[in-house]
Amino acid sequence: MLHALVLASTIGSAFVHPNPMPPADLPVAVYEQRRARVLAELGDCAAIISSQGEVNGITEDYRQDANFYWLTGINEPDAHLVLLPKSPYRKVLLFLKSRDPEAERWTGPREAVSPELLKKYGVDRVLRGSPESALSAAGLHHDCVAMITPASMAKTDRNDDELALRVAGRFGLKVIYKRGLLADLRSAHGPEELERMERAIAITAIGHNAVARATVAGVSERDVQTQLEYAFFANGATGLSYSSIVGSGPNGAVLHWDKNSRILQNGDLVVVDAAADYGRYASDVTRTYPVSGHFTAEQARVYHAVYQAQEDIFAAIKPGVSMAELQHVAEESLRRSGYLADFIHGFGHFVGLDVHDAGDAEKPIPAGAVFTVEPGVYLPAQGFGVRIEDEVVMADRGYRLLTSSIPRKLEEVEAWVARERSRPH
Repeated sequence: MLHALVLASTIGSAFVHPNPMPPADLPVAVYEQRRARVLAELGDCAAIISSQGEVNGITEDYRQDANFYWLTGINEPDAHLVLLPKSPYRKVLLFLKSRDPEAERWTGPREAVSPELLKKYGVDRVLRGSPESALSAAGLHHDCVAMITPASMAKTDRNDDELALRVAGRFGLKVIYKRGLLADLRSAHGPEELERMERAIAITAIGHNAVARATVAGVSERDVQTQLEYAFFANGATGLSYSSIVGSGPNGAVLHWDKNSRILQNGDLVVVDAAADYGRYASDVTRTYPVSGHFTAEQARVYHAVYQAQEDIFAAIKPGVSMAELQHVAEESLRRSGYLADFIHGFGHFVGLDVHDAGDAEKPIPAGAVFTVEPGVYLPAQGFGVRIEDEVVMADRGYRLLTSSIPRKLEEVEAWVARERSRPH
């Protein structure tokens, strides 16, 4: 016990909390520019979008949905954004939940409506309570109501859809559906977003260095998870992009293994799908580690097939290609190697404010879009799986590999594991 306390004291005294750049929060001007782009797309139509976040845990931790967050940067429940493109002075109205002094004793004080709050959020007016009166007044001056809420939720599940349709019916306004508008705008990231995603990836790379050291026989999957997540937060992560997956041996053949309870054994492969969040922007990385330090002949055959599928996908990424086309490339590659039946998921997905972010798989991938390339082969009968997952950003003339600092070629992975395990702790 004394040794552990001394060690903890030594670690604590040497630790300097990072202050990474760029800062986690985006400047308010970014949200103003985003809303201006949406207003330009609305024409003469008014629109409303309400927060659709989720509450978790005993302390009711709130995570805003990505669409509302992209437009406002606000992480509060019961908030509403009203967009009025035909209004000469008040085009953007923000409605926040009414204050409750008793509730704020539990959750902390909330700011009063003030000129400072207007400046903080960059809107034309901040109010509290229901947006119905403002939207009804807008019905007198707008020709139509645009439904910009994504189609992933039924209209009966969303109070903003119900309110917009009610106002349209009351004033005889035309209803225009622009369900894909926010997905189209969000899928192409600006430089300030890419900065934060690259920061998340840099932190994730440090975490996977810890995994290369930690995946040794006799430790548990939970031990590996603990070490990699400590590395994330010690290097400035603002959160986890998703629950960390550490699947050793047969658990590596389970796509979303989350128990992380097994003891690693010599000869295992360990599939680690884990990544840091920075400033609400996600990253997504998977590597497959040999516990012994080397892949067996059978494991190497599978690894080479997955790696080749990645290479074939990379070669097909060019302007005009869609995610659907790249899926076909992945399937054809694994068909040639004989493992198509063991490839049980899509080759990749868009990444942004959510780890599985907005974007249209059938449309050409826009410049600035970030997406994963993650083929995998899962062989439960043989007791292992292999997945390699990287992130790329689409460029004007091709792509840029964002995760190039994390080894992925088989020989490089073996050398990386050997190098990290030889370092003094």
